[in-house]
Amino acid sequence: MPGAMDVAARLAAVAGRSTAQITTRGRRSGKPHTVTIWFAVDGATIYLGTLNAKRDGVRNAAKTPDVTLDVDGVRVRGQAKTITDPALEAHVRALLARKYWAAWIGSWFGLAPARTFRVDHLEIT
Repeated sequence: MPGAMDVAARLAAVAGRSTAQITTRGRRSGKPHTVTIWFAVDGATIYLGTLNAKRDGVRNAAKTPDVTLDVDGVRVRGQAKTITDPALEAHVRALLARKYWAAWIGSWFGLAPARTFRVDHLEIT
């Protein structure tokens, strides 16, 4: 599947960057809402995690899952879906802990993301 390989290659090029800008649509206003977020790349998949599930971006994505991510000039559109599978959630926590020292230290104290997301249907724009 050439499309998935192209996405994986583009994501691999920016996987080491520290943050991404995620844009969601306001759940009431419909206006774009952009914040900085940590992310992890695993092949052609982007995972996100947040310590605060009450953040506007999290609640916006729950209502309207269409999101845009900008990682060092690479723009990706997709749909954010809350991860409910405990094994996948543990995998995402491990990815984040390997990438971010603060997440690694937090994991020692039992801190974990309040919510994790998988961004599906990726399209490089």
